[in-house]
Amino acid sequence: MEMKGTYIFYQDGVEIHRQDNILTKFGKRFLTNYLAGTLGFSSKAIAIGIGSETPTVDDTRLGFEFYKVPVDLNSPNIETDPVTGISTYSVIYKTSLPNDVAGSIKEVGLFPSQSTSKSDYSNRYISSFENALPWVDSSGNNPTLVSTPTPRLGSYLFQVTAPAVTSPATYSTKEYWFNATFDLSGYSIYDSLTLAFRQADTNLDYVYIRFYSGDTDYFETRITGDASITSPQTPDKIKSKTLSELLGSSYKSGTPDASSINKILIGAKSKTISGTTVYMDGLRINDEDSFDPIYGLISRSVLSSEIVKVAGKQMDIEYRLGLSF
Repeated sequence: MEMKGTYIFYQDGVEIHRQDNILTKFGKRFLTNYLAGTLGFSSKAIAIGIGSETPTVDDTRLGFEFYKVPVDLNSPNIETDPVTGISTYSVIYKTSLPNDVAGSIKEVGLFPSQSTSKSDYSNRYISSFENALPWVDSSGNNPTLVSTPTPRLGSYLFQVTAPAVTSPATYSTKEYWFNATFDLSGYSIYDSLTLAFRQADTNLDYVYIRFYSGDTDYFETRITGDASITSPQTPDKIKSKTLSELLGSSYKSGTPDASSINKILIGAKSKTISGTTVYMDGLRINDEDSFDPIYGLISRSVLSSEIVKVAGKQMDIEYRLGLSF
C-alpha cells in the first residue's frame, strides 16, 4: 500500500492553494502502527508556520510554528471514475483557522495530537513581539509597533532602532526587556532558541538575546547581521542558536541561574555610525533532542507560494491522505 498526502487551503469555500507533502520517518512509523492497531489516532492537529526550508523525512517539527488547531472533521472519501471504473481511496482531515489568527503561512504539518499549550503558539513559544506593552527600554518606553514591512506573525512587528551616532567609537545599541518567570534548566544544551526577524539594512552588527536571573546576572547569545542583503533584498530571517551557545557563552555576565530567569531582553547593535533597524517577529525555544511520540510531526509541506491569513476571516485547511492498494 502506498500513501500520499496533500494539503488544500480554502478561503470562503474556494480552494486557493494545494500542496503535496513529505511523510516523515515518524509519520510512516506512526501510520503503520495505527493500521496495525497498536496506536490510537482519535486526536489530530494541523499546525502552520513561517519556516521555508525544504521538508525532509527527518523533520520532527515545523521550521517556525505559530499556530496549531485540532482537526474537527474526519471522513473517508471513495471516488470512482465513471469511464474507467477505477476507484481512488483517501482519508480527509479538516480544520479551520479562527478569525483572530493572522500571519504568513509558508509551511503546514499534521500532528497526531493537539499540543497541551493554551496559547496561539506551541508551549515552547516565548513571544510574538506583537504586544508592546510588556516591553520597555531603559527609560520605560514601549517599542514602536508597525505593520510595514508585512509581519509574518500576527498583525504587527516590534521595531528596534539603534540610532545614528557621530563617533565610530560609540556604535549604538537599542534594547527592550520584559519581566518574565522562565525556567531554562529543563532544556538540554542541544535544544535551541529560534528568532524570526527582519533586518532592514546592512548596518546590523548583531541581535542579542539575554536571560536574566539577577540585575547583572544573565546568559547571552548573539545572532550576527547579514552583510549581503543588497538587491534583491532577502531581509526576512529565521535564525537558531543552541542552548549550549546561550548557557556557555563568553558573553554571559555574573553567575546566572538557568532555573530562575526573571527577565528576558532583546536588542540590536549597529556596526556603523548610521545606526540600524531590526523588526522582531517571534522568539521560541525548541526541544531538539527529546522526541515526543505523542506530538511528533507526521507530515510537512512548504508552500510554493505563501498564503496570507488576515484577521477577521476564517480559513479552512484540508489534509487528504490518499491510499493506493
